[in-house]
Amino acid sequence: MTTTSISVRFKRGLKILHIFFAGLWIGGTASLALLICLYHPQNPEEFHAKSSILMLLDYYIIAPGALGCSITGFIYGLKTKYGFFRFKWITIKWIINISFILFGAIIVVPWLEYSITTSTSIQNIAEESAKIIFTHISINIIQWAVILFMLFLSVFKPWSASDMHD
Repeated sequence: MTTTSISVRFKRGLKILHIFFAGLWIGGTASLALLICLYHPQNPEEFHAKSSILMLLDYYIIAPGALGCSITGFIYGLKTKYGFFRFKWITIKWIINISFILFGAIIVVPWLEYSITTSTSIQNIAEESAKIIFTHISINIIQWAVILFMLFLSVFKPWSASDMHD
């Protein structure tokens, strides 16, 4: 694959953006985890507020972070020596990132919307809250596993034919 030559300044700017978006993704997921684990609503209104905040974190922090990583990663693929499929670790990052975005759109967002719509009609807040919190925690564990694996791939670049560290 032939890549176009890019300036060092452009590459550094792209790296800054990529790290910024990764920070949004990681920070948003950390905020989500803290809210899930540390805030325990006592009534339907508080539960509704918590569910709404989780949705806002996903919409405005986590999703833009994941999409920004995808966009900057795409530019990296077009403009640098890495390409899209030259190294197995890059291909795996693409598969994971696309899967993460689909997982969010198909599983996480509908679940968060369900949490919001059911939160006002919860009769037994302790029982229902425990079920929903368990699901939130399960989803969050998956998100953290994905993030940590992506960090591992980004730093160690396994399966590389040569040392591609920047």
